[in-house]
Amino acid sequence: MSQVLRIGAGLGALALAVLAACPFPRATQRPMRSSQLLAHAGERSDTVAILLQGHGDAPEEFVRHGFVAELEAAGVDVILADAHSGYYAEQSTEVRLWNDIVAPARAAGYSRVWLVGISMGGMGAIWTASMHPGEVSGVVLLAPYLGRRRTLRAIEEVGAPAWQPHAEAGPWDYEIWRWLKQASAAQNPPIFLGYGTHDADRGRALLGQLLPPERVFTRPGGHDWQTWTELWHVMAPKVPWRGEDPRAPGAGLVLRTADELCQDKGFDFAYDPAGMPMEGSGERGCGFGPARRASPRPATPTATARRWSPASAAR
Repeated sequence: MSQVLRIGAGLGALALAVLAACPFPRATQRPMRSSQLLAHAGERSDTVAILLQGHGDAPEEFVRHGFVAELEAAGVDVILADAHSGYYAEQSTEVRLWNDIVAPARAAGYSRVWLVGISMGGMGAIWTASMHPGEVSGVVLLAPYLGRRRTLRAIEEVGAPAWQPHAEAGPWDYEIWRWLKQASAAQNPPIFLGYGTHDADRGRALLGQLLPPERVFTRPGGHDWQTWTELWHVMAPKVPWRGEDPRAPGAGLVLRTADELCQDKGFDFAYDPAGMPMEGSGERGCGFGPARRASPRPATPTATARRWSPASAAR
């Protein structure tokens, strides 16, 4: 049985898990909604990063927390894909990401396509990379969801490096770990991992055992945006997005605020200094809505991307 068929089998169990966590998932769209941000206006980079949010989050959170600014500084274009939980519930995440986002990016001329996923989005990144060998240049995972406790427990008993999958196909998360084992051994595609050491899910630490130490990043923290943002600002400069050597530590990027970035791109809203959308900005946020420039207003004094931790349930 091919790796694609192995992973495709048994995804109904994951769909049920998503429905349990979110009984009324959002309706999906075909094509999947997305927004493209060029690192340099009017000029396409040779590299694009496709950002996948976690459960309950919106794509524009990547702008609010400085993810897009880091990539822009590295000369990497960004696609914010609205891969919300509805796609996971109907088991169409990988199909829609490939047909609507990744394949068109390749066809547009991008020579390098990276997938960046947080929590649930990490699983979407793994699915897509595993189903399309050779089409994804690298994967960056922040606190990815890596399967059920019973599957993780079996791996944990012997340790991820010693664990060997059976020849016969297993449940969907078993097959995800089969692929992770193979991909990490071949270092193709390269996988970068970050997670908070107080995050209760054991799967992240297990995956870290399979990866080169220089591709694993941890810090004290839980399953929240504050932890992911702090990890991102350390990780992003060390990822060879465009094939070059990672930038030296301490190179020091001056990040633009979410407000500056969104106004510069001509989107239909801006955030106030507290990080909330301004009145009349539209609830969809940066990049989703009619492209009209926000009304001029006094510049905020800060020169770095704001960090915000939502008081929300686990994603």
